[in-house]
Amino acid sequence: MSTKTRKINKAKTIISLFLAFVMLNSFVLTAFAVNDTLLTTTATAGTGTEEAETVEENSKAGRPLNEKYTSDYGTVIEGDYLDLNTIPDYSELLEQYAAANNATEDIEVKLTATTTHVLYKYVTCDDCGKSSGAGNMSRNAAGHYSCPECGGECPEIKTKEQKIVLSSYEGKDAFVWTSDYDYIEFDIYVPSDALYQIEVDYYLTSGNSSNGQRELYIDGTYPFTEAGDLTFYRYFKDEGEPVINSLGDQTRPSQVAIPGWRTQKVIDGAGLIVQPPKFLLEKGKHTIRLAYNRTDMAIAGIRLVVPSDVADYATVYAEYMAKGYKEVNVKTLEFQAETETLEKNDPTLRRESNTNPTVRPRALACRLLNVMGGSRWRYGNQTITWQFDVAESGLYKIGVRYSQQWNDGLSAYRQIEIDGEVPYKEFLEYEFPFTGTKWQLETLADKEGNPYVVYLEAGTHTMSMTVKFGDLSAIVESLEEDIATLSDMVLNITLVAGSSPDPNYDYRFFKIIPGLEAQFKEVVASLEWKYAYLKEHCDKLPAMANQFLTLRDQLKELAEDPFIIAKRFNDLGNAQESLSTYYQTLQEGRLLVDYFYVGPESAKWKNEKSNIFSSMYTVWCDFTSSFTKDYDNVGGVLDDDVVITETINVWVARGTEWAELIKELADESFTPYTGISIDVNVVPANQLSAGSVNALMLAITSKKAPDVAMGVDISSPGEFAIRDAVYDLSQFEGYTIESPSGRGAYEVKGFNEIKERFVEAIFDVYTYNGGIYALPETMDINVLFYRKDILSALGINVPDTRQELYDYVMPVLYQNGLEFYFARDFTQILFQNGGDYYTENGMKTAFDTPEAYIAFKEYTELFTHYDVDETANFYNRFRDGVMPIGVGSFTTYLQLCVAAPELAGKWAISLLPGVEKTAVDEDGKEYTYVDRTAGAVAQTCDIILKQSTKPEASWAFIEWWTSAEVQKLYASEVEALQGASARWNTANKEAFLSLDWDAEDIEVIQQSWEWTREVPFVLGGQYVARHLTNAWTAVVVSGGDVREALEGAVKEINRELRMKNEEYGFVVPEE
Repeated sequence: MSTKTRKINKAKTIISLFLAFVMLNSFVLTAFAVNDTLLTTTATAGTGTEEAETVEENSKAGRPLNEKYTSDYGTVIEGDYLDLNTIPDYSELLEQYAAANNATEDIEVKLTATTTHVLYKYVTCDDCGKSSGAGNMSRNAAGHYSCPECGGECPEIKTKEQKIVLSSYEGKDAFVWTSDYDYIEFDIYVPSDALYQIEVDYYLTSGNSSNGQRELYIDGTYPFTEAGDLTFYRYFKDEGEPVINSLGDQTRPSQVAIPGWRTQKVIDGAGLIVQPPKFLLEKGKHTIRLAYNRTDMAIAGIRLVVPSDVADYATVYAEYMAKGYKEVNVKTLEFQAETETLEKNDPTLRRESNTNPTVRPRALACRLLNVMGGSRWRYGNQTITWQFDVAESGLYKIGVRYSQQWNDGLSAYRQIEIDGEVPYKEFLEYEFPFTGTKWQLETLADKEGNPYVVYLEAGTHTMSMTVKFGDLSAIVESLEEDIATLSDMVLNITLVAGSSPDPNYDYRFFKIIPGLEAQFKEVVASLEWKYAYLKEHCDKLPAMANQFLTLRDQLKELAEDPFIIAKRFNDLGNAQESLSTYYQTLQEGRLLVDYFYVGPESAKWKNEKSNIFSSMYTVWCDFTSSFTKDYDNVGGVLDDDVVITETINVWVARGTEWAELIKELADESFTPYTGISIDVNVVPANQLSAGSVNALMLAITSKKAPDVAMGVDISSPGEFAIRDAVYDLSQFEGYTIESPSGRGAYEVKGFNEIKERFVEAIFDVYTYNGGIYALPETMDINVLFYRKDILSALGINVPDTRQELYDYVMPVLYQNGLEFYFARDFTQILFQNGGDYYTENGMKTAFDTPEAYIAFKEYTELFTHYDVDETANFYNRFRDGVMPIGVGSFTTYLQLCVAAPELAGKWAISLLPGVEKTAVDEDGKEYTYVDRTAGAVAQTCDIILKQSTKPEASWAFIEWWTSAEVQKLYASEVEALQGASARWNTANKEAFLSLDWDAEDIEVIQQSWEWTREVPFVLGGQYVARHLTNAWTAVVVSGGDVREALEGAVKEINRELRMKNEEYGFVVPEE
């Protein structure tokens, strides 16, 4: 290169850098202005006139851009987004409440037509003119609602206020509050400034296991943030005693809801508020609104009651002495935690098994359900209630034998109630220290070991223990603040420098972003405080304490040298993710209980400890039983009078507990009525496919295949069908079985009768040569996820079409350093543009059509023109706000629901953006619609192997298994056993809709089914994805030509399809 050329290039570089600098400064002013809502927090955190002037200039500069992109497109985010940053947490009000007076009289709310009104949601049919409640309605593919009377179309949901109507419900005059009613509202008059608690008489209607959730507004706003998540609990009990299965193991009894009216003071769903919250009301008139969030329930009464404050132990004990209460003279009462459970407010709380030699009763070789609680008893407000009897009135002390081996040295806390009341303050959050793997007998006592006593009358009593967080609550609240601050910091830095800042450029972050430096120092100081707090309150310092110091040092370095923020920008996101993990961990206070002691204060109780001999004996028993016990087989629990006529072998690619539930349900509601027993064997998930050497392929080859395989991968049925290894299920017809056990006639439905259970298009992936070779078991969802808070602040609507996404949404995102997420899914773009994967006979690809070229060009331009990050972790980027909108799946939905509590109320889902098209209706009128077709819904499935000699019995089993009733029960049991994170995404539509969904979310999901279209199975179809990926790589990574890359893929795919068809004897016609 010549000297002259180098000088010219150097000059060009200098000019480019200067222009970039000018553009950056202009961009920063514009970007901050668009998001003046997001800047509210940082602006108030800053100090000095210069920062205030910067905020004012930014706000003025942003208006034109905001107005430019707030256009008449897409769907406006419904309602005014409630910014929770402007609402105080309950803990912030405690100091104010401490100076206020409690009310002296209750105020009864009269649920009458003159004092109370509701907001009714309804639709009116265009055809018959009748109106119907719209709470459980969903749109069809055209976006309309179906009239329940005539089936006609109802264009939109309307609302109107109307007077409350009471009806008789389970013995009381009550308002039956279904999802047809958005809220219930009433006015009250408060005689003087005072603190109240709110009490409700409620009855949760049957149909599912979910709790009632409501929001509370006073005079139009939340009194504190926790008022947006008030929970009314449903209670459960064991349905009978454990049954011993054929392997000698005890099986957990099913959980049944306990129906009936309950009276409960409103409480927060997270359990961070120790007692039911108080509400400070000034003298005068107030409007109180309870808004529907989830689950129907009847309400018979609402009261504002005098707060029930709890006295300390010294005060209560003095009252005992003044009343002459004495220590009892009785033997110590011992009762088992697992057998004397009266009820619990969460169906996941069940008996557990523990093999420690000192646990009573002792478990040897076989599973014995001998303890209660454990890892599932960890979330705030989870309550277990026990019942016991005492023989004499007087003062008793209480002992709890427990193990607390979780949370790395942190204590667990429980609120203890006797007969429904906390006896004294010390029981509000009683501490159970970390024990490791050992068991400890804890006499409830003060720090010096002096036992607490309670007065009990002779007779029956209850004791309840509720998960609370004690000393850890302060850290949880501090973490919540730090996470919000870090999220704000990440977002505002992204607004300036984008999601991938230039590490060599000085962005002057502290000068440009008001309050950023103060936020760094605030989080650093907070992390130091948390370390010191844990060191003071924990006997064993947990690992997270040292991690707090590590994060402190990282952030301190960034605060001292803001130039390196760009280079180490990912440290902020990692810090936010780590703190979010600890935020969840600290709200999981596990506790395992063996038994309780209730006895006189002078009683001496000994803690049993295991020794080497007892431990070795347990190990020896387990070892010897392993020679005779089949751990891959699932034991049965059939009644003695059940007659078995034939047995089918079923392989299940799921965990043992999941398979046990299948076996238990079959033994309960299938085998007794059909005489068909199932022998269940658990195999790893990757062992039921046709793509490689695995257990099922080897079994087929060796003529030892099972009758039924469950949890099979979607690509396998077609591959097995090619090899004539599975049955065509469409050939099975219905028939009747007379129960050999005298249970009457059992109707087995045929394939044509049950296919309506599923999304119609889902069978395409299981179809080969006219036959259908599997029944769907689970399915996925494809929806658009968006952050309501960020999109609302930016003035962005939810796009209906991808053109709106390109024209209106993505420009605003990119000008603010934010991104859109789209997984590498060619299918939806292809289908929406009118393309297909294959020709009609399935022997060639249809990627050589104009529609396919247009789709592939748009598909690759998402990554070349719009710079979509195909490797991003959408969940993490969505959580930190960098990707506030994107396409996600069922997994994304569960992650956000379960693992992102800080985003509660800040996100929603919508239908996928599609392509606007025109069509002609039956009357010849042209109309427009949005094509939102998408695939990849089908997941696992069930097949019947051709080697089975009992195909009719096998069909009866999978027909029973995929029915709505069984799938509802199985989904409920799985969620009760594993928690919400293990929600069963059943392919049965009716069962899927019965799960505990948010009403608005399930409407979106149900409507998305109307647009489902799967890629059909063809010979050699497994090679398409490889060549499509190669074409994408050639364009996006290598910068190749779109048409050449696609034509190359077409050539290779057709070659693969030809070879595969010729391998199986099919003649592919020449072009």
